Amino acid sequence: MTGLDKIIAQIKLDGENTAEGIKAKSNAECEKLLADAQKDAEAILKLGEEKASKKYDDIIARANSQAELEERKIMLSARQSVISTMISSTLASLIALPEDKYFELILKMISKYSENSEGTLSFNSADLARLPKDFESKANSVSKGKLKLSSDAVSIDGGFVLTYGGVDVNCSFSSLFSDNSEKISDAVAKLLFS
Repeated sequence: MTGLDKIIAQIKLDGENTAEGIKAKSNAECEKLLADAQKDAEAILKLGEEKASKKYDDIIARANSQAELEERKIMLSARQSVISTMISSTLASLIALPEDKYFELILKMISKYSENSEGTLSFNSADLARLPKDFESKANSVSKGKLKLSSDAVSIDGGFVLTYGGVDVNCSFSSLFSDNSEKISDAVAKLLFS
């Protein structure tokens, strides 16, 4: 082999060695880039999973909260319905009391709601028709003032209306229930749900 062939062979060998070195360095850099990219991808994936898990937990918590609120609304509505039914039933029971018990209750109410003044006592047409004969004297015996029984019927469900100098005191059952609705509702709720 001549000197020139030796030089060419050496250049070729040096070129191959340099190429191998560059290739090895390039492969190492590629592997490092791939490893770094893999780490980054795993970090992104983990962060995404954490965000998704948090979002899932938030959605579940909101759904549970909404369900609890809806349950409370349904329970409240059911309780109010039961209370309303009980009050309506009680009002109907008062109106349907036997005559002696009914007018006994009316006398107690007159004692409570009458004023120390002259007034008129009015009933609905059904109660006027079934009034005991001596009711006016019984009413006056429990009244704080002097009462005169009116022969004119008033439009009420049950109970009575007292009139003092043109001012009506509505003692009908429905009016008394309406005026005391919160107290009655609270008492019924306590009785039913405690």
